[in-house]
Amino acid sequence: MNEHNNIVRWVIFALLFSWAVYSLIPTYKVYFSSENDMIEKIKTKVEVDKIVMKKKQGEKLTVLENNLFDEFGNDPEYLSLAEGELDKIAEFEKLNQKSLALGLDLQGGMHLVLEINYDQLLKNKAKIKDKQLEDVLASVKAKTGNDKSIYFNQVRNTFSSKSIPLSTYFGKDGDSDDRIIASLDSAAKKGIITTLEVLRNRIDQFGIAEPSIQKRGKHRIIVELPGVKDEERATNLVNRAAFLEFKLVAENEDIQKKFDEIDLVLLGDEKNEDAKETIEAVKKEVVEADTNTTAEDATKLLSGATSDSTDVVLTDSEMIKQHPFKALLIGGRGGEILVKSENKIKINDIVKKDRVRAILGKYEFVWKNKPVILNEEKYYELFLVLNKAELDGTSIVEANASVASGSSSMGGWEVPFELDKPGGRIFADVTGNNIGRRLAIILDGKLFMAPNINSRIPNGRGVITLGGSSATEARDMAIVLKAGALEAPLEIMEKRIIGPSLGTDSIKSGVTASIVGVLLVIVFMVIWYKLSGIFAAIALILNLIFTIATLSYFRATLTLPGIAGMILTIGMSVDANVLIFERIKEELKEKRTVLSAVNAGYEQAFKVIFDANITTFIAGITLYQFGTGPIKGFALTLMIGIMWSMFTAVVLTRLLTDLYVNKNSSKISV
Repeated sequence: MNEHNNIVRWVIFALLFSWAVYSLIPTYKVYFSSENDMIEKIKTKVEVDKIVMKKKQGEKLTVLENNLFDEFGNDPEYLSLAEGELDKIAEFEKLNQKSLALGLDLQGGMHLVLEINYDQLLKNKAKIKDKQLEDVLASVKAKTGNDKSIYFNQVRNTFSSKSIPLSTYFGKDGDSDDRIIASLDSAAKKGIITTLEVLRNRIDQFGIAEPSIQKRGKHRIIVELPGVKDEERATNLVNRAAFLEFKLVAENEDIQKKFDEIDLVLLGDEKNEDAKETIEAVKKEVVEADTNTTAEDATKLLSGATSDSTDVVLTDSEMIKQHPFKALLIGGRGGEILVKSENKIKINDIVKKDRVRAILGKYEFVWKNKPVILNEEKYYELFLVLNKAELDGTSIVEANASVASGSSSMGGWEVPFELDKPGGRIFADVTGNNIGRRLAIILDGKLFMAPNINSRIPNGRGVITLGGSSATEARDMAIVLKAGALEAPLEIMEKRIIGPSLGTDSIKSGVTASIVGVLLVIVFMVIWYKLSGIFAAIALILNLIFTIATLSYFRATLTLPGIAGMILTIGMSVDANVLIFERIKEELKEKRTVLSAVNAGYEQAFKVIFDANITTFIAGITLYQFGTGPIKGFALTLMIGIMWSMFTAVVLTRLLTDLYVNKNSSKISV
């Protein structure tokens, strides 16, 4: 080999080796430095500090937070942060961003298999939402189970068997069943793609490092969250539908009318004039209770009593007999309609009745997201709203969590949001045309607030006030709103929590296998090929160093199959040297000089080595392109290992061999 070319190659090798060492320094400090245990302790102290603060503020703790508090909450060593400890955490996080990332199987975390809830997807797409549709979809679900591949065929068959045209609920009047089914199937496929993007946005903002979110087949999504410890929060964030709607609250006279009509239905005969007259005689508007009203007194507000203490109040049994629906309701201090906790299920059962649903027509009942406590009893606020949303959350472009302003009577946290231009115009029209009415802000079927519209809001900005909610809840809501709403709720088909002990065992097993494999190969090469075997061993070790450095530099994720890929490249790297050394031996048997034998060995063997490696590399590309999770990890390390094995096995060993031959031109140890 030309000496000038060798000098250039030595310079290239020196630069590459320097780069590899530089790339591996963060990984070494993160995983092998003596400061690692200290950093973990500081992280725990930071978490304990946050938990103590949440407890002082009366915020609800997750299971993980409760466990941490039980373990460290009474330990003085974990209840204070020394000066400079937060700076050490910041420095460590900077290093961590430059280090080799470990996959789910190595550091533990959460594995989820998700499916879109097709029943809810179709309900969202339906023009009409009634009991008949729910019955049909329930029948479809019973027949299909979890097999989404036959779902839409079953939808067609079920509608046909019940003689219900699909166009009644979906598509346009006159559309054929084939066209409607194709449209629904397309919406489901689009829903999967949209869900993938929404989940990526949410998880990126949640702060999980190196998540894996992939489509599996036509109907499922696989989510892997390495390093996740707070399982409860992560599950809620991933699975939350975040379907935001703005709906107008019904006028007071409409509310009273619907209550009376529901009472009539429950009495069993809407045409019974005697019953109707009896109800009209005792009907009273919901009045504002005194601030000192007890739960017992509040019940009288919807029980036929007037503000005059001389009026006769119906007994509980008489009220239930004459007003079976209103008997379950009480009036609050501000005119709100409250329901005792134990009566909430009864209300839900009543509004599901076919005749009650028919009475409600364009209205529907929704519950406030959180209960109120009155005289140590829990009550839920009930609202009657228009079932048609004036605007939904797809128009939201910005949402952030912030401490509620001083003007907020509820205090706590709030989520200011901003709408896009089309949404802003609709919002301006709705608020301008309904001054004096209340606008309900409903998220995932629960009403968060229903402020009065005092004036037109032209800038497309609003605020969701959360009251006593925690900072974490406010931040998570902002993440979900900003990241986008799912097409429909997700069903968790499988959830596996992989503990860190399994990850530690996997790392130890993988490292042990790699070390044993390398040592056995080195021993064989040294015994069989003598000094040339040592050159091959040096190339082998450098191949591993370059491979890990590449993964670290590009912040790739190392998985257990990835370690298997590196072990495989050990054999492939040595295989190239075996071909070269055997070819040199053949050339020496032909009585050629050492220098010519070396040149011929490397030149002739290179063609075979290149062909073998390029075909394996193509296979790696195919595995990476069409594989998922573990297979991709294996393919990635395999391809990186192949590229470096070509350099170390062909270029580096040639440099070492030439260096030896130039000093000992009459012999070679092979």
